[in-house]
Amino acid sequence: MTKAAPHLDRAAYYQEYWRDPKVTASPYLSWKAETTRVDPKIRGARAILDVGCGDGTVLASLDRRDARLVGVDIGEDAIKKVKELGFEGHEVDLESGNLPFPSDTFDVVCCYDVLEHLFAPGVLLGEMRRVVKPDGHLMLCVPNTLNGFNRLAFLLGDYVDVMDTSHRHDEMFSNHIRLFSKRLFERFVASLSLEVVERHFYFPDRFTDSRFPLPTAINALVRGTHLHETVPSVFALGFLYVCKRADG
Repeated sequence: MTKAAPHLDRAAYYQEYWRDPKVTASPYLSWKAETTRVDPKIRGARAILDVGCGDGTVLASLDRRDARLVGVDIGEDAIKKVKELGFEGHEVDLESGNLPFPSDTFDVVCCYDVLEHLFAPGVLLGEMRRVVKPDGHLMLCVPNTLNGFNRLAFLLGDYVDVMDTSHRHDEMFSNHIRLFSKRLFERFVASLSLEVVERHFYFPDRFTDSRFPLPTAINALVRGTHLHETVPSVFALGFLYVCKRADG
């Protein structure tokens, strides 16, 4: 029987999360960092905010020491790491949705794999919309809960989310609170008067998670036929959308 985890409030949970990180180097993290780094809007930005920045991996990948790079996260240890990398860091409870910046401050605001962890993701998205400049861009990423692997697991009577870390640590429940499909993600973005200008869909070259020992031929088939791009609602494991304010 799995030992029950001690009760922790949200702040304490994420302090522990970054003290003993559950998010480690992975093809998914590399994809997010590289997709961000090569985007022309990032290269031309003078002020960039990473909401839910963790230990600053994405900010560090940008190689933009000529720009203002800012990270916010709830974890004290995470922000300490961000500052050690030389970036501006702020400890913020993202559930509250209050970002400590004036309106129209940033050219680009990134938020990767955070919204699914919040009870009220729309509140935070509204704040990100507020602090991005009228001609700026939001880069938003969420995992696809309705990917084909999860659908198959559900049909077999199991709940194992291939994009969630909880089962690696014998936790009984998922760390994800809000579950996004492609259709719901697009409705969610549109509800805050944001227009999607780019869509990126993730599927790895290989699976590195030992929970899912799938043949590499499956990865080659999906990527070779671009199924994750032509049928992203089923084959994409994550969605990264570049958005702008409709009034921008």
